[in-house]
Amino acid sequence: MKRIAVSLATISSALAFSVVNAEPLKIAMIEALSGPAAQTGIAFTEGMRYGVARLNAAGGFNGEPIQLLEYDNQGGPTDAAEKLKAAIAAGARIVSSASSSAVAGQLSEDVRKYNLRNPGKEVIYYNVGSEAYDLTGDKCHFWFFRMSTNPYIRMKALVATMKDNGVLGEKVYSINQNYSYGQDMQKAQAQFVKEAGATIVGAVLHDVNKIQDFAPYVAKIKESGAQTVLTGNWANDIILLLKAISGAGLKVRVGNTSLDTPGVLASAGPAALGSYLVKIYNLEAGGAAGKAFIEDFKAKIGHYPYSEEPTSAFAVALLGEGLKKVNFKGGPIDAKAVVLALEGAQWESPVGMWSVRKDDHQAVLPITISEVSRAATFKVDGTDMGFKLLRVVPPKSAEVPPSGSCKMQRPG
Repeated sequence: MKRIAVSLATISSALAFSVVNAEPLKIAMIEALSGPAAQTGIAFTEGMRYGVARLNAAGGFNGEPIQLLEYDNQGGPTDAAEKLKAAIAAGARIVSSASSSAVAGQLSEDVRKYNLRNPGKEVIYYNVGSEAYDLTGDKCHFWFFRMSTNPYIRMKALVATMKDNGVLGEKVYSINQNYSYGQDMQKAQAQFVKEAGATIVGAVLHDVNKIQDFAPYVAKIKESGAQTVLTGNWANDIILLLKAISGAGLKVRVGNTSLDTPGVLASAGPAALGSYLVKIYNLEAGGAAGKAFIEDFKAKIGHYPYSEEPTSAFAVALLGEGLKKVNFKGGPIDAKAVVLALEGAQWESPVGMWSVRKDDHQAVLPITISEVSRAATFKVDGTDMGFKLLRVVPPKSAEVPPSGSCKMQRPG
């Protein structure tokens, strides 16, 4: 009996030791939480908080609650690179960011190099919002995932819907931020406007979040005779552009990706009416499942997820589906096994299926198109306006082919 008792005690001690030493999954969100890009960065971060809380409510991972570490990159690649070092030192095995493609490019390359130097201790870069095309093009790699759209996905869905609804017009002006994402937006706008039978009558790129007065740009738009303005501008750049359009009394229809950034409609006022928004989600979408999601989000975060929050929340939900496919039994986390599980993961959102394309780790996901309208169910920014749902574009209809420049090197 004594021998059995000792054996049982030994087993109990071993089990306790394994639980105490389980490697917790740490996810680092490196995002702009201050500065001009904070409106966007905070929204993405709130979605991450919600998503991680949901996974923890379902049991966490590897025998421990998932930990979300938050770092303020202050909107720049240099600060982001330093915060990445801090996150890895703190034990992060998944790193995320969202708003800036310049930051994403820096982090993606830093993660790639780190993983080459540290086999067995790899880090996954699970980006939930940066949309520069080359991130899943010539800069693609095994450890990077883009869990959002890219400019070609967005513009394909937006321009097709505007044409179908008879609001694209014949003359379109293209204005975007002068960095990788904005340059891709300009190319995508040109491609799909041409395919729709309309004409780009002017195109301009400008500094990112540095322009204080868009009046000179609006003067050029007016001079061009454009009926529609397509822009990928976000944060202050979309707010100030719409304010300038309103101030000039210019009657154009705007198609954009970030009209729902907090403060945009309040700044633009009635000038925003009729503008089109292409987005991952709309508060009016998804029927009973959509209603349950937005009410649960509001209960936990304090407001409805009408900006960037659904993108990161849904991305974390898909991550959770991938994590269900691996079991490290409380031991060390194998990042390669997580990557392979994510490549086969699927998650049904309120508006359609999310999955990952193995070729380039681009998310394949549904898109919503909305119009700024007083008839919208949910009003925003203290105005009488909101985003009236016009169309849900299914994943396969929104998808664009992988870039031929992605030559993914798979380990082993």
